[in-house]
Amino acid sequence: MGCIYNEKVERNTAPLLILLMVFGLSLLSVSYYVSEMGWDPEVSTILDLFLTLVFLLAGYAVILKGRETYRYSIIGDELIIHRMTGEKNELVDKVKLHEIKNLHVKSHKTNLMGLIRKNYCKNVVRKGCLCEYQAEGGSKSFYFSPSPSMLNKIKSGRQTS
Repeated sequence: MGCIYNEKVERNTAPLLILLMVFGLSLLSVSYYVSEMGWDPEVSTILDLFLTLVFLLAGYAVILKGRETYRYSIIGDELIIHRMTGEKNELVDKVKLHEIKNLHVKSHKTNLMGLIRKNYCKNVVRKGCLCEYQAEGGSKSFYFSPSPSMLNKIKSGRQTS
């Protein structure tokens, strides 16, 4: 039996803005320490211009990431995820519900080992759910942030198929 369900999720920009502020403060401290070390003023000016350019590029990237929204759809027995940026609509993944092996809902507790690992962004910063599914040639996974009602639809769709 086919089920149709759609939801749209906007990206939370607060962590990106906080990260941008910390990055800007670190660039300011680098600029200050270089000027205090007594380097040539021309080198200090060129370094300041370079650090300003890096900060502006990082700010532009934050603005672009903040405009992203995701649309999660269940149509029939497929979970379809689209990334939408302005007018651009990109298919991220399309998974049959019966191919989903596990749905790991991330708890909102801070994982200390996640801070130490190399890939802390996946473990600490990301919220939501990890979906593991069977694909051609092996298993794949992706993170997404569904609502509780979307998770219930996925779980009920997996049980019926």
